[in-house]
Amino acid sequence: MVAIKRMLDLSQELYHLLPGVPQLPAPEFKLHLIGVKDGWTLETVNMTLHTGTHIDSPAHLSPYTQTIDKIPVEQLQGRAAPIALYHKAAGSAIAVADLEPYADRIQPGDIVLLCTGWGQKVAWTEEYIYQSVYLSAEGAEWLAGRGVKGVGIDHFSVGGMVESNKDAHRALLSRGVWIAETLVLPPEICDGAEWHLFCLPMKVRDGSGAQARVVAVEYGG
Repeated sequence: MVAIKRMLDLSQELYHLLPGVPQLPAPEFKLHLIGVKDGWTLETVNMTLHTGTHIDSPAHLSPYTQTIDKIPVEQLQGRAAPIALYHKAAGSAIAVADLEPYADRIQPGDIVLLCTGWGQKVAWTEEYIYQSVYLSAEGAEWLAGRGVKGVGIDHFSVGGMVESNKDAHRALLSRGVWIAETLVLPPEICDGAEWHLFCLPMKVRDGSGAQARVVAVEYGG
């Protein structure tokens, strides 16, 4: 039996009014039953499927049609290829030049993690919402060309809040590369260990995406 040495939870907490795309409704939680009063505790939540830690399927962007429930489960796990980008200035693009030094570490079938530090900045601030480090369209094309399964980032949009956001999404989704957003990517994920990533979304019928629990596992004694 293979032993688990370490596990990292790369998922953000989901809560009432979690910051995200400002043009979309923030999640709203409502408590309907309270244990001490009603015997049960029961909540409801109103939110989009692209709120909190989630995965974009190709169907998130027209004209692509693969929905979240149609992505084979084996495509939602694989070797992690973290890229340390904590040094990047606020509002700057992740260019091909930032990715090329990691070319020998990114293999077909890997899941690339763009570690910017923005997962520790979650708040309704100008910095978090509008000044994230983001993946350029050219960088997205470069990653897609390497045959990766998925690309994750620690902000709510892989392409940030800039005009090229749609182009970055298209470069990935058009090639069947799913996108994980609103992750938490601490420095430990870049410590040189071999991490295996599990990115398991809810199986929403015909969904353009879904909330997910994303976990990194290091195997070994």
